Amino acid sequence: MSDSVSSSDKVDPPDAAEGSAPAIRLVERPRLARWVALAGLLGVVIATKIFVLPAIPEDHDIELTLPSDVVGVDLTWSAPGGGEDILTTSLRFTRGPAPRSLRTTVHLPNGSYEVAIAVERTSGVDSTRRRITLDSSARVTLPLR
Repeated sequence: MSDSVSSSDKVDPPDAAEGSAPAIRLVERPRLARWVALAGLLGVVIATKIFVLPAIPEDHDIELTLPSDVVGVDLTWSAPGGGEDILTTSLRFTRGPAPRSLRTTVHLPNGSYEVAIAVERTSGVDSTRRRITLDSSARVTLPLR
């Protein structure tokens, strides 16, 4: 009898622990999967903010202050240091006094640009270049002489 008692007493506690270990793993896997998915989503959001959003063009208000003898203005926008023109805006006025200020809109991504400005007057054409930074915070004012 003692043999039968001893054989029934030989229940391995590690077997019982192994039976509960998969249950714990099953509970932890969905939690881990949620964390991995959340980290992946966060990575996509950060990459979009860094790489995609700055390249999306948006409207920027440009205000030109003009002298009275101006009959035309040409604005040519290009990347800094690059010779390739991105956008050209041409404005023409009838002879006589030009408006003191004029608003126009350019559709470009935020960033720095070189602007070639040609001011046509009744007496001739004056040209200049300026570096302008466009951002979504404010209107840019270009005083023309």
